[in-house]
Amino acid sequence: MRQSVLSLILLLFANTSFAQNPIVSHCYTADPAPMVFEGNDSLYVYIDEDMNVPGVNDFYYMERWRVYSTVDMVNWTDHGVALPRTAFSWGREGTCWASQCVGRNGTYYWYICISKPGDWRHYIGVAKSDKPSGPFKDARKTALVSTGGGGDIDPTVFIDDDGQAYLYWGNNKLCYSYLRDNMLFVNTAKGNNGVIEVPLTKEAFGGVERDGVIDGVDKYEEGPWLDKRGDKYYLMYAAGGVPEHISYSMSDSPTGPWVYKGQVMSQQDTGSFTNHSGIVHYKGKDYFFYHTGWAKGGGGYNRSVAVEEMHFNEDGTIQPIKATRKGVPALCTMNPYIRQQAETLNAATGISVVGNESTGVYVTDTHASDSIRVANLDFGENGASSITLRMASVATTGYIYIRLDGAKGKLIGKIKLESTGSESAWEERTYQLSATPKGKHAIHISFYGSSTNNLCNLDWWKFNEVGEEPDAIKSVASSSQQKGKYYDLSGRPVENPTRGMYIFNGHKVMK
Repeated sequence: MRQSVLSLILLLFANTSFAQNPIVSHCYTADPAPMVFEGNDSLYVYIDEDMNVPGVNDFYYMERWRVYSTVDMVNWTDHGVALPRTAFSWGREGTCWASQCVGRNGTYYWYICISKPGDWRHYIGVAKSDKPSGPFKDARKTALVSTGGGGDIDPTVFIDDDGQAYLYWGNNKLCYSYLRDNMLFVNTAKGNNGVIEVPLTKEAFGGVERDGVIDGVDKYEEGPWLDKRGDKYYLMYAAGGVPEHISYSMSDSPTGPWVYKGQVMSQQDTGSFTNHSGIVHYKGKDYFFYHTGWAKGGGGYNRSVAVEEMHFNEDGTIQPIKATRKGVPALCTMNPYIRQQAETLNAATGISVVGNESTGVYVTDTHASDSIRVANLDFGENGASSITLRMASVATTGYIYIRLDGAKGKLIGKIKLESTGSESAWEERTYQLSATPKGKHAIHISFYGSSTNNLCNLDWWKFNEVGEEPDAIKSVASSSQQKGKYYDLSGRPVENPTRGMYIFNGHKVMK
């Protein structure tokens, strides 16, 4: 009986459900814009990164936009800084606010808002890339929308079934433009030089503000999101003033008239006094993205993106959504026996993800007590016997611990760190596990050693199944080779190595 109870406890522990919200915990993320692109299996989320330091950069301080993607809804790949503020030569420091990306004819267009030097107002610009993960470059070298007034923030873009693209935006006002086919210009023949302002009526948005008092049940504030389900158009937005909640209106046309339908997500205790939403249909389900202050050290100026499943009624209206720490369940398991990027994370503490898709993205800034977690791996019946890491390090002391399911879970690997020569000298190293994980588990990777110096950089990892020959670079050292010196592949010493492949500390490395 005792053995049966123990087995049951172990089984329950092995399948422990972790809180999935926020979806990113190693940096602060806000204003999510989820997108699924035709021919691509991933769901992408475009965000701006909060970078506020109390007493230094109070208020909203953002210097870059990032991209995350997932195939299972619980592990998210950080694609790095896909669009830095410096991509816009006319952009002002710290003003990289809300955005959205869409794809058209193999090109991806990212609509952003940013201020100009010496100007408090925001302007809408657009960048483009040939990959959804970037990197992106300024497509116009100047603003796309510049009304001359304030409130030109939070762009949302939508391409209708007939191919016409619409751009909506606005804080305390709601404007839209028809985009031309090249996605880089507005149709100036429409409206006032291409800009059409939507009347913020009680019928359309639930209420109006008069002398600081809301006349009605609600009020449009900012953060519009335009979408379509069936033959109905949806306009979601942050509402009610501050603190904000999410409301929505519906129409039979992408340009209205709009009819107020109520609140999607009421004001809740999420630690953030603003909210910003986006919805997406992915693998047969509908998802609602929003932001909170739930990440460690978070709040109204250091926010974090979360996700919930959403449901529609038969008449097309949206069922109210509750913000939860639980989030959404996994859509599939992760295969541990193929290369998985180290920056694909379920959660992380202390680490940083740097780079972009052109220069390479990897995990760095690893110190004592930092950790990463990856969820829902399926090790199968045979289990894993070893793990291969592509890593770079100058540390000669310190360890990486690999545990199952959590920070106090079963220890399956204790890896002693050894220098690869530099933090850019990448090597593939294989380490035997001390136990054989089988079935479904999360893995928890923690770092031990220096609390001030970076212990190692990680590019990717791969478990090797019992009986599998690891595809790692094997040691090629001879007894005459000395640590800390470079040798060519024939074993001859090289005093001043240039770009190429060498033997260093018994391993092949690329300089």
